[in-house]
Amino acid sequence: MGDFRPPIRSDYPKDAGEKWDYCALCGPPLYLAVVHFDSGSVAPTADSYTVSTKTWDGGETVTGATSGDTGVIHRATLVSGTYAGGDAVGVLILRSPTGYDAAILEIFQNDENLNGSTAGANFATVNKIGGVSRSSRIIADKDLITYRGKKYCAQHFRFKFEHDWTDEIKVDRDEGDRE
Repeated sequence: MGDFRPPIRSDYPKDAGEKWDYCALCGPPLYLAVVHFDSGSVAPTADSYTVSTKTWDGGETVTGATSGDTGVIHRATLVSGTYAGGDAVGVLILRSPTGYDAAILEIFQNDENLNGSTAGANFATVNKIGGVSRSSRIIADKDLITYRGKKYCAQHFRFKFEHDWTDEIKVDRDEGDRE
């Protein structure tokens, strides 16, 4: 595989999949956004986990009034103040953020009002620009193996398909030898 250097922020391409991609078995990237807020007046509704479907659901969608950026509230943490007093300060962790600038991984604008699908219009105000994080194992395209239409890291390819792949090569050789 050669020398591997973990990617830094500048290594992320502006067009997804241009330099880096993910293994089908390692899993797709998970994007989360961390947004600090103040002037909170209504407690937002966070996700809940459903064991039977193994999914997070139920979180309300938050939309920036100016930017139009969105995300689903995964967690909401109150740091100080109260929602009833309109001075709540805290942190929102959003899953599935959209509309953010992928080149710099920033979401919402400073002092932007947040509108919630349940909490209503202007339930909080962004305190500084939010940041989007990507968690997954990303691999250089040149180090991925494409097999049956999907990309795999070398470890997963060997673990899952090496015997199938070598059996297919044997079949091709055997059929070629008959002629």
